[in-house]
Amino acid sequence: MKKFLIGAAMLLTVVAALRRFGPALGRLAMRKCEEMLARMPEDFPPKRMMHGIEEIRAQNARILHHLEEGTSSTAALGRR
Repeated sequence: MKKFLIGAAMLLTVVAALRRFGPALGRLAMRKCEEMLARMPEDFPPKRMMHGIEEIRAQNARILHHLEEGTSSTAALGRR
């Protein structure tokens, strides 16, 4: 029983520490990853992939904006 309580206390401590420091550690890891990618050549596959993801996000934003404009104009036509 004593081992169980010690294990539960340790688990609770670890979970509390992760909840407290997890977001900061995630930001630190992301910053280090971005620094590492910045030092790599432009034709390095992971760097090309990251640029491709950014382009896809921009394209998706344009498509969503265009669809929202189309939906609002269609709704306006339906009210007339």
